[in-house]
Amino acid sequence: MSQIPEIVLSGPPRERGRAHGEALRGLIGETIDRWYHHLATTIDPDRVIREVAGDVGFLKAAQSYTPHLVEEVQGIAEGSGQRFETMFAWQLIDEVWWYIDELLGEVKPRERCSALAINHRGVGWVAQTQDLPRHLDGGQVLLRYRDEDGLEILAPSIAGLLALNGVNRQGFAACITTLSQLGHVTTGLSSGFIVPELLRCRSVEDALSFLSRVPIASGNSFLFGTATRSAGVEVSADGMTPVGTTDRVLHTNHALVMDPVFDYVRFTGSVERFGQLDADVRPDSSRAGLEAVYREFPICRVRESDDASISVGTMLFELGPEPLCHFAPGPLATDELATYRFETENR
Repeated sequence: MSQIPEIVLSGPPRERGRAHGEALRGLIGETIDRWYHHLATTIDPDRVIREVAGDVGFLKAAQSYTPHLVEEVQGIAEGSGQRFETMFAWQLIDEVWWYIDELLGEVKPRERCSALAINHRGVGWVAQTQDLPRHLDGGQVLLRYRDEDGLEILAPSIAGLLALNGVNRQGFAACITTLSQLGHVTTGLSSGFIVPELLRCRSVEDALSFLSRVPIASGNSFLFGTATRSAGVEVSADGMTPVGTTDRVLHTNHALVMDPVFDYVRFTGSVERFGQLDADVRPDSSRAGLEAVYREFPICRVRESDDASISVGTMLFELGPEPLCHFAPGPLATDELATYRFETENR
Protein backbone atom coordinates (compact mmCIF):
# COMPACT_ATOMS: atom_id res chain seq x y z
CA MET A 1 0.00 0.00 0.00
CA SER A 2 1.17 3.55 -0.73
CA GLN A 3 2.25 5.93 2.00
CA ILE A 4 -0.65 7.09 4.14
CA PRO A 5 -1.43 10.73 5.05
CA GLU A 6 0.23 12.12 8.17
CA ILE A 7 -1.58 15.09 9.69
CA VAL A 8 -0.28 17.42 12.42
CA LEU A 9 -3.06 18.61 14.73
CA SER A 10 -2.46 21.41 17.23
CA GLY A 11 -4.31 24.17 19.04
CA PRO A 12 -7.66 24.06 20.86
CA PRO A 13 -9.88 21.02 20.20
CA ARG A 14 -12.23 22.69 17.71
CA GLU A 15 -9.32 24.18 15.81
CA ARG A 16 -7.45 20.90 15.50
CA GLY A 17 -10.69 19.20 14.50
CA ARG A 18 -11.19 21.71 11.68
CA ALA A 19 -7.60 21.14 10.55
CA HIS A 20 -8.24 17.38 10.51
CA GLY A 21 -11.43 17.79 8.51
CA GLU A 22 -9.97 20.24 6.01
CA ALA A 23 -6.77 18.27 5.40
CA LEU A 24 -8.64 14.99 4.87
CA ARG A 25 -11.89 16.34 3.43
CA GLY A 26 -11.84 14.13 0.33
CA LEU A 27 -10.69 10.99 2.13
CA ILE A 28 -13.26 11.48 4.90
CA GLY A 29 -16.00 11.85 2.30
CA GLU A 30 -14.94 8.70 0.45
CA THR A 31 -14.63 6.64 3.63
CA ILE A 32 -17.95 7.85 5.03
CA ASP A 33 -19.63 7.02 1.71
CA ARG A 34 -18.32 3.45 1.84
CA TRP A 35 -19.51 3.13 5.46
CA TYR A 36 -22.93 4.51 4.54
CA HIS A 37 -23.35 2.04 1.69
CA HIS A 38 -22.15 -0.79 3.93
CA LEU A 39 -24.81 0.06 6.52
CA ALA A 40 -27.45 0.39 3.81
CA THR A 41 -27.17 -3.32 2.98
CA THR A 42 -28.98 -4.15 6.23
CA ILE A 43 -30.61 -0.99 7.62
CA ASP A 44 -31.44 2.67 6.98
CA PRO A 45 -28.14 4.48 7.71
CA ASP A 46 -29.88 7.81 8.32
CA ARG A 47 -31.98 6.24 11.05
CA VAL A 48 -28.95 4.77 12.79
CA ILE A 49 -26.97 8.02 12.58
CA ARG A 50 -29.93 10.08 13.78
CA GLU A 51 -30.59 7.82 16.76
CA VAL A 52 -27.04 7.21 18.03
CA ALA A 53 -26.21 10.93 17.72
CA GLY A 54 -29.56 11.86 19.26
CA ASP A 55 -31.06 11.39 22.68
CA VAL A 56 -30.35 7.68 23.31
CA GLY A 57 -27.44 8.66 25.58
CA PHE A 58 -24.10 8.39 23.75
CA LEU A 59 -23.85 12.12 23.03
CA LYS A 60 -24.83 13.16 26.55
CA ALA A 61 -22.16 10.87 28.03
CA ALA A 62 -19.48 12.21 25.68
CA GLN A 63 -20.47 15.81 26.46
CA SER A 64 -20.35 15.07 30.20
CA TYR A 65 -17.03 13.23 30.37
CA THR A 66 -15.06 14.31 27.27
CA PRO A 67 -16.55 17.66 26.17
CA HIS A 68 -13.27 18.71 24.53
CA LEU A 69 -13.40 15.65 22.28
CA VAL A 70 -16.98 16.45 21.26
CA GLU A 71 -15.69 19.92 20.34
CA GLU A 72 -12.99 18.29 18.23
CA VAL A 73 -15.57 16.16 16.42
CA GLN A 74 -17.60 19.32 15.75
CA GLY A 75 -14.46 20.78 14.19
CA ILE A 76 -13.91 17.69 12.04
CA ALA A 77 -17.47 17.99 10.77
CA GLU A 78 -17.02 21.68 9.94
CA GLY A 79 -13.69 21.15 8.21
CA SER A 80 -14.82 18.13 6.19
CA GLY A 81 -18.24 19.47 5.22
CA GLN A 82 -20.02 16.57 6.94
CA ARG A 83 -22.91 16.81 9.38
CA PHE A 84 -21.96 16.71 13.05
CA GLU A 85 -24.37 13.82 13.60
CA THR A 86 -22.56 11.78 10.95
CA MET A 87 -19.10 12.47 12.36
CA PHE A 88 -20.26 11.74 15.91
CA ALA A 89 -21.78 8.41 14.84
CA TRP A 90 -18.55 7.70 12.92
CA GLN A 91 -16.67 7.63 16.25
CA LEU A 92 -18.98 4.92 17.64
CA ILE A 93 -17.49 1.86 15.93
CA ASP A 94 -18.29 -0.64 18.68
CA GLU A 95 -21.60 0.95 19.59
CA VAL A 96 -23.01 1.12 16.06
CA TRP A 97 -22.28 -2.61 15.66
CA TRP A 98 -24.35 -3.70 18.64
CA TYR A 99 -26.95 -0.96 18.24
CA ILE A 100 -27.76 -2.24 14.75
CA ASP A 101 -27.75 -5.84 15.98
CA GLU A 102 -30.38 -4.93 18.57
CA LEU A 103 -32.50 -3.04 16.04
CA LEU A 104 -32.42 -6.13 13.82
CA GLY A 105 -32.97 -8.55 16.69
CA GLU A 106 -29.59 -10.21 16.19
CA VAL A 107 -26.68 -11.06 18.47
CA LYS A 108 -23.34 -11.48 16.73
CA PRO A 109 -19.88 -12.29 18.10
CA ARG A 110 -17.25 -9.79 16.98
CA GLU A 111 -14.04 -11.73 16.40
CA ARG A 112 -11.48 -9.09 15.56
CA CYS A 113 -8.28 -7.58 17.01
CA SER A 114 -5.37 -9.28 18.82
CA ALA A 115 -3.53 -7.19 21.42
CA LEU A 116 -0.67 -7.36 23.91
CA ALA A 117 1.22 -5.29 26.44
CA ILE A 118 4.61 -6.49 27.72
CA ASN A 119 7.74 -5.10 29.37
CA HIS A 120 11.15 -6.38 30.43
CA ARG A 121 14.18 -4.53 31.84
CA GLY A 122 13.08 -1.06 30.87
CA VAL A 123 11.67 -1.83 27.42
CA GLY A 124 7.95 -2.17 26.86
CA TRP A 125 5.65 -2.92 23.95
CA VAL A 126 1.96 -2.36 23.36
CA ALA A 127 0.78 -3.86 20.09
CA GLN A 128 -2.27 -5.01 18.20
CA THR A 129 -4.00 -5.65 14.93
CA GLN A 130 -7.02 -3.48 14.20
CA ASP A 131 -9.29 -5.96 12.44
CA LEU A 132 -12.17 -3.97 10.98
CA PRO A 133 -14.66 -4.17 8.10
CA ARG A 134 -13.13 -4.05 4.64
CA HIS A 135 -14.82 -0.78 3.74
CA LEU A 136 -12.41 1.01 6.11
CA ASP A 137 -9.37 -0.13 4.12
CA GLY A 138 -7.96 2.83 2.21
CA GLY A 139 -8.93 5.33 4.90
CA GLN A 140 -5.85 4.80 7.10
CA VAL A 141 -4.02 7.88 8.42
CA LEU A 142 -1.47 8.81 11.07
CA LEU A 143 -2.52 11.66 13.36
CA ARG A 144 0.20 13.63 15.15
CA TYR A 145 -1.42 15.54 17.99
CA ARG A 146 0.35 18.43 19.66
CA ASP A 147 -1.86 19.30 22.59
CA GLU A 148 -1.92 22.71 24.22
CA ASP A 149 -0.26 21.31 27.36
CA GLY A 150 2.73 20.20 25.27
CA LEU A 151 1.90 16.50 25.06
CA GLU A 152 2.56 14.96 21.64
CA ILE A 153 0.58 11.88 20.58
CA LEU A 154 1.04 9.54 17.62
CA ALA A 155 -2.32 7.97 16.80
CA PRO A 156 -2.96 5.56 13.92
CA SER A 157 -6.50 6.16 12.75
CA ILE A 158 -9.07 6.19 9.97
CA ALA A 159 -9.86 9.53 8.33
CA GLY A 160 -12.31 11.42 10.53
CA LEU A 161 -11.78 9.23 13.61
CA LEU A 162 -10.12 10.71 16.70
CA ALA A 163 -7.86 7.65 17.18
CA LEU A 164 -7.77 3.87 16.89
CA ASN A 165 -4.96 3.53 19.45
CA GLY A 166 -1.62 5.25 20.00
CA VAL A 167 1.40 6.28 22.04
CA ASN A 168 2.36 9.58 23.64
CA ARG A 169 5.65 11.37 24.21
CA GLN A 170 5.61 10.38 27.89
CA GLY A 171 6.06 6.76 26.80
CA PHE A 172 2.50 5.62 27.51
CA ALA A 173 0.61 3.58 24.90
CA ALA A 174 -2.91 2.16 24.77
CA CYS A 175 -4.89 -0.23 22.56
CA ILE A 176 -8.31 -1.88 22.57
CA THR A 177 -10.19 -5.03 21.60
CA THR A 178 -13.94 -5.62 21.30
CA LEU A 179 -15.59 -7.90 23.88
CA SER A 180 -19.08 -8.34 22.50
CA GLN A 181 -19.89 -11.00 25.13
CA LEU A 182 -20.08 -8.29 27.79
CA GLY A 183 -22.88 -5.93 28.70
CA HIS A 184 -23.45 -2.62 26.94
CA VAL A 185 -25.63 0.45 27.40
CA THR A 186 -26.44 3.57 25.38
CA THR A 187 -25.88 5.86 28.37
CA GLY A 188 -22.17 5.10 28.70
CA LEU A 189 -19.05 6.64 27.20
CA SER A 190 -18.17 5.19 23.81
CA SER A 191 -14.83 3.50 23.25
CA GLY A 192 -14.29 5.99 20.42
CA PHE A 193 -13.99 8.71 23.07
CA ILE A 194 -12.29 6.57 25.71
CA VAL A 195 -9.27 5.73 23.52
CA PRO A 196 -8.25 9.34 22.68
CA GLU A 197 -8.71 10.27 26.33
CA LEU A 198 -6.49 7.37 27.43
CA LEU A 199 -3.81 8.68 25.08
CA ARG A 200 -3.72 11.88 27.19
CA CYS A 201 -2.76 9.82 30.27
CA ARG A 202 0.80 10.02 31.55
CA SER A 203 0.87 6.70 33.40
CA VAL A 204 -0.92 3.40 33.96
CA GLU A 205 -2.36 4.84 37.17
CA ASP A 206 -3.86 7.78 35.27
CA ALA A 207 -5.50 5.40 32.81
CA LEU A 208 -6.97 3.15 35.49
CA SER A 209 -8.26 6.18 37.38
CA PHE A 210 -9.98 7.57 34.30
CA LEU A 211 -11.64 4.26 33.43
CA SER A 212 -12.90 3.87 37.00
CA ARG A 213 -14.61 7.28 36.88
CA VAL A 214 -16.64 7.00 33.67
CA PRO A 215 -19.69 4.92 32.72
CA ILE A 216 -18.84 2.41 30.00
CA ALA A 217 -20.95 1.96 26.87
CA SER A 218 -19.46 -1.22 25.36
CA GLY A 219 -17.65 -4.37 26.34
CA ASN A 220 -13.95 -3.93 25.60
CA SER A 221 -10.49 -4.78 26.79
CA PHE A 222 -8.04 -1.91 27.15
CA LEU A 223 -4.35 -2.77 27.24
CA PHE A 224 -1.79 -0.12 28.06
CA GLY A 225 1.70 0.22 29.33
CA THR A 226 5.00 1.99 29.78
CA ALA A 227 8.62 0.86 29.66
CA THR A 228 8.30 -0.61 33.16
CA ARG A 229 4.68 -1.62 33.60
CA SER A 230 1.98 -3.34 31.58
CA ALA A 231 -1.70 -3.43 32.48
CA GLY A 232 -5.04 -4.47 31.10
CA VAL A 233 -8.69 -4.35 32.04
CA GLU A 234 -11.94 -5.74 30.80
CA VAL A 235 -14.74 -3.18 30.95
CA SER A 236 -18.47 -3.26 30.35
CA ALA A 237 -21.65 -1.54 31.41
CA ASP A 238 -21.35 -3.66 34.56
CA GLY A 239 -17.90 -2.55 35.70
CA MET A 240 -14.16 -3.08 35.26
CA THR A 241 -11.89 -6.02 36.11
CA PRO A 242 -8.08 -6.21 35.82
CA VAL A 243 -6.58 -8.84 33.54
CA GLY A 244 -3.02 -10.09 33.01
CA THR A 245 0.14 -9.38 34.99
CA THR A 246 2.40 -6.36 35.37
CA ASP A 247 4.75 -7.62 32.64
CA ARG A 248 2.45 -9.45 30.20
CA VAL A 249 -1.15 -8.85 29.17
CA LEU A 250 -2.77 -10.55 26.17
CA HIS A 251 -6.27 -10.19 24.77
CA THR A 252 -8.41 -11.03 21.78
CA ASN A 253 -12.23 -10.97 21.72
CA HIS A 254 -13.59 -13.35 24.34
CA ALA A 255 -13.90 -12.38 27.99
CA LEU A 256 -11.16 -13.81 30.20
CA VAL A 257 -12.19 -12.56 33.65
CA MET A 258 -15.66 -10.98 33.46
CA ASP A 259 -18.83 -13.05 33.24
CA PRO A 260 -20.32 -13.00 29.73
CA VAL A 261 -23.78 -11.53 29.29
CA PHE A 262 -24.02 -12.84 25.73
CA ASP A 263 -22.53 -16.31 26.04
CA TYR A 264 -21.68 -17.45 22.52
CA VAL A 265 -21.34 -21.16 21.87
CA ARG A 266 -18.65 -20.59 19.25
CA PHE A 267 -15.79 -18.18 19.74
CA THR A 268 -13.14 -20.37 18.16
CA GLY A 269 -11.28 -17.69 16.21
CA SER A 270 -10.68 -15.54 19.27
CA VAL A 271 -9.62 -18.54 21.36
CA GLU A 272 -7.22 -19.69 18.65
CA ARG A 273 -5.64 -16.24 18.31
CA PHE A 274 -5.27 -15.93 22.08
CA GLY A 275 -3.57 -19.31 22.17
CA GLN A 276 -1.13 -18.16 19.52
CA LEU A 277 -0.30 -15.03 21.52
CA ASP A 278 0.07 -17.05 24.72
CA ALA A 279 2.45 -19.51 23.06
CA ASP A 280 4.63 -16.97 21.26
CA VAL A 281 4.72 -13.78 23.35
CA ARG A 282 6.88 -13.33 26.44
CA PRO A 283 7.74 -10.23 28.49
CA ASP A 284 11.14 -10.09 26.76
CA SER A 285 9.88 -10.68 23.21
CA SER A 286 11.84 -8.67 20.66
CA ARG A 287 10.51 -6.49 17.87
CA ALA A 288 11.42 -9.22 15.38
CA GLY A 289 9.57 -11.78 17.46
CA LEU A 290 6.46 -9.62 17.70
CA GLU A 291 6.52 -8.92 13.98
CA ALA A 292 6.63 -12.67 13.34
CA VAL A 293 3.58 -13.17 15.57
CA TYR A 294 1.61 -10.44 13.81
CA ARG A 295 2.58 -11.69 10.36
CA GLU A 296 1.04 -15.15 10.79
CA PHE A 297 -2.53 -16.39 10.34
CA PRO A 298 -4.93 -16.31 12.16
CA ILE A 299 -3.72 -13.18 13.95
CA CYS A 300 -2.95 -11.54 10.61
CA ARG A 301 -6.20 -11.04 8.65
CA VAL A 302 -5.19 -10.65 5.00
CA ARG A 303 -7.02 -8.85 2.20
CA GLU A 304 -7.08 -12.00 0.04
CA SER A 305 -9.34 -13.90 2.45
CA ASP A 306 -13.12 -14.21 2.25
CA ASP A 307 -13.55 -12.67 5.70
CA ALA A 308 -15.72 -9.59 6.10
CA SER A 309 -12.93 -8.03 8.18
CA ILE A 310 -9.22 -7.58 7.56
CA SER A 311 -6.32 -6.13 9.52
CA VAL A 312 -6.66 -2.50 8.45
CA GLY A 313 -3.76 -1.71 10.74
CA THR A 314 -0.92 -3.43 12.58
CA MET A 315 0.54 -1.30 15.35
CA LEU A 316 3.64 -1.89 17.49
CA PHE A 317 4.32 0.84 20.05
CA GLU A 318 7.86 0.66 21.37
CA LEU A 319 8.32 2.02 24.90
CA GLY A 320 11.90 2.66 25.88
CA PRO A 321 14.30 5.61 26.10
CA GLU A 322 12.72 6.86 22.85
CA PRO A 323 9.05 5.92 22.42
CA LEU A 324 8.27 4.94 18.83
CA CYS A 325 5.19 4.18 16.75
CA HIS A 326 5.57 1.38 14.20
CA PHE A 327 2.47 1.31 12.00
CA ALA A 328 1.54 -0.77 8.95
CA PRO A 329 -1.75 0.34 7.32
CA GLY A 330 -2.89 -3.21 6.70
CA PRO A 331 -1.96 -6.86 7.33
CA LEU A 332 1.71 -7.31 8.22
CA ALA A 333 1.89 -10.22 5.78
CA THR A 334 1.71 -7.68 2.94
CA ASP A 335 2.20 -4.19 4.39
CA GLU A 336 5.46 -2.85 5.82
CA LEU A 337 5.79 -1.14 9.16
CA ALA A 338 6.72 2.54 8.99
CA THR A 339 8.39 4.07 12.05
CA TYR A 340 7.12 7.42 13.33
CA ARG A 341 9.19 9.43 15.80
CA PHE A 342 8.19 12.23 18.13
CA GLU A 343 9.22 15.71 17.09
CA THR A 344 8.86 17.51 20.43
CA GLU A 345 10.78 17.24 23.69
CA ASN A 346 9.36 15.29 26.60
CA ARG A 347 7.59 17.58 29.09
